[in-house]
Amino acid sequence: MEETEISTPDVTVSEDTSTTVEPEQTTGSDTSTIEPDNTNGTAETETNSDAANGGQPSDVLYAGKYKSVEELEKGYNEAQKSVSKAAELEKKYNELLSRQEEQARKLADERAQYAKSRGFKTAEEAEIADRVKLAEFEYYANNINTVPPEYFEKARENLLNYYNTANKAYLDEAKRYFSADFIEQTTLAKANLERQLTAELNQKQQALRDENEQKLAETLKTDFAEFLSDVSTNEGKSQALKAFCDADFITSKEDMRAFENIYSKIAKYEREQAIKEYEASKTIAQTKQSASIDTGAGQALLNNQAPTYEQIKNMTQDEFNAAVDKWGLEKILTAP
Repeated sequence: MEETEISTPDVTVSEDTSTTVEPEQTTGSDTSTIEPDNTNGTAETETNSDAANGGQPSDVLYAGKYKSVEELEKGYNEAQKSVSKAAELEKKYNELLSRQEEQARKLADERAQYAKSRGFKTAEEAEIADRVKLAEFEYYANNINTVPPEYFEKARENLLNYYNTANKAYLDEAKRYFSADFIEQTTLAKANLERQLTAELNQKQQALRDENEQKLAETLKTDFAEFLSDVSTNEGKSQALKAFCDADFITSKEDMRAFENIYSKIAKYEREQAIKEYEASKTIAQTKQSASIDTGAGQALLNNQAPTYEQIKNMTQDEFNAAVDKWGLEKILTAP
């Protein structure tokens, strides 16, 4: 209750003050409201606060987060260290990735060379053959109990020797102790497994080719955007590009760059030939026109003289048309 009584006199004092300054209103300034006084008071407070801080606003932040130049410099140095560390880590990662890719290429080359030394075209074909052989061995080993008891040990010994040496002669010897029906079933199972593995390999390779082609297409679309900008309207370029792609001549950026150079040279040659042909045809046309003027009525036309009947009689059709255009049909028909 006491606080309420204290605030009431403040309002009264404010009203009395406005009454006291009435003589100043005659000077033309408007002090009829309290708001200007409050605003001026606030501005004065902020000015004093700014002055106390060396003329700088107290809430100024450098780079949006630092309160002083020293903190800004410290933050910048820390950021530089982070950037340098990130760049170093990225460099190490790229080096590691490059080494892994190089090792993978070497391993793939070694596998390919080994497969060729065994008579296979690719390492994948050799792998399929090995898996089929292993499956055949396991099929016989898992069914060795079907061998008559008197031949069991011989069959087991030969299968074990085949496992240790991979010498096909031991497997052929072991087969002799199995029934003909079992051998036929095993042969059929081998063929089915080989077809299955081959189909899976082809499917995997096709998926890999599609993925690589998609990546290559996106790369070429970006890196050769200017060269390919008119491929939808330039039929010659479109057909040439399609032919190269269908023949698998474009499998990398280097191949595409080679195609671009070849096509540009061909296009340049065709343009030069077209210009030469145009200039030659133009020269021939000019020569023919000059020759037609020089014969028959041409001399008369050059001399600005109407042709005679004798000249008209020897005119070609082009010369006659030129004479009619110049002198009129009536004058030509009435020539002396």
